[in-house]
Amino acid sequence: MQKIRTVRGTKDLYGVEILSHNNVLDKFCKLCKFYNYNQICTPILEHSEVFTKSLGISSDIVSKEMYNFIDQGNESLVLRPEGTAALARAIVANSLHQENNKFFYFGPMFRRERPQSGRLRQFHQVGVEYVGKTNYLYDLEVIILAEKFLGEIGIRDKLVLEINTLGNEQSRSSYNKALKEFLINNSTKLSEASKKRLQKNPLRVLDSKESEDQEIIIKSPDIKNYLDPESKNFFESLIKGLDKLKIKYKLNRFLVRGLDYYNHTAFEYKTSEIKSQNTVLAGGRYDGLIKSFGGDDLGGVGWAAGVERLVLNLLNLKNKEDRMVCIFSTNENLDIEILKILNDIKIKKKIQISFLITGNLKKKLSKANKIGAYGCLIFGEDEWKKNQIIWKEFKTGNQKLIALNEIENFLNKDL
Repeated sequence: MQKIRTVRGTKDLYGVEILSHNNVLDKFCKLCKFYNYNQICTPILEHSEVFTKSLGISSDIVSKEMYNFIDQGNESLVLRPEGTAALARAIVANSLHQENNKFFYFGPMFRRERPQSGRLRQFHQVGVEYVGKTNYLYDLEVIILAEKFLGEIGIRDKLVLEINTLGNEQSRSSYNKALKEFLINNSTKLSEASKKRLQKNPLRVLDSKESEDQEIIIKSPDIKNYLDPESKNFFESLIKGLDKLKIKYKLNRFLVRGLDYYNHTAFEYKTSEIKSQNTVLAGGRYDGLIKSFGGDDLGGVGWAAGVERLVLNLLNLKNKEDRMVCIFSTNENLDIEILKILNDIKIKKKIQISFLITGNLKKKLSKANKIGAYGCLIFGEDEWKKNQIIWKEFKTGNQKLIALNEIENFLNKDL
């Protein structure tokens, strides 16, 4: 019988890879809770208008990447492609803007893109959102959180923080008009993809990686010349704040957002690799999004990172915090006694205990070594009669006897 494989662009997570995912999530959640962000979990299924209304019909996500379908009740539904719009919908639906204003989330997202390294059709994201009155200090806080997070998982030094401003709605509109006029005048030199983007969303042309587009883009109008006083002051305050915090960054006037709800700050953490998929964390400000869903006129700023892409950049995929301990007997009649101990024991440290059942002593020791155990607790008949157990450490080869009533203490303190 032919094996049933995973759907293209999806994958099963197990072994070292799931440990790496969990390690990233663990560090992310701890940091968010430390900075007083509240966890939120939105449904994977949403009404299509949540994203068509907020992201814009011209965005790639809506126009060609969303998993959109009509269900048996004739409702237009979508598999959640990103977290921010879903969060905005949840804030308004549950009146959360009256209670909490800092949120974090994680979970699967879905986009029908061409699968490649670090990009899947079902992928996982972690993200934070700070909702409230517009203030550049909120932007600084979420960037600090990004800095801490990337530092905790050990990849911050491999990345460059690029930052830009899109200005407020008025400034962005003025710049869009000037940019479109410039691109139309040079449209014969643009790639076919950029010619299509030009009609729907001129800003997205600036994100093109095509060589023919790059020659045009470099001569395009600079958005800083179209910023009104409010937008200019907001961005200058943000940059001065980064300098005072000694956060390293690089200004990139071509860094934009193709989604309609973004304004003011846009930032990305990128690797130095020359490839299209070199962004591991991206964010920005989205004033007006909450109001567009019928909520209060609140601003918002946040970021999201793909877990798969983060894991690809980790220096070491193994979770070194957990120690594996195998426990087994030399006589199967003692196995039930092992289960009694496992049932009563209380473990406070990060320890994994694996109960081995099949095989003789030699095979059990071999299996324990093969799965990366730090050591073994061995129940021998002679030791059992004396209420003792053998501890064998693989790294040193040392053995010692431990009293049965000291096993819990040994695992929590001495191991």
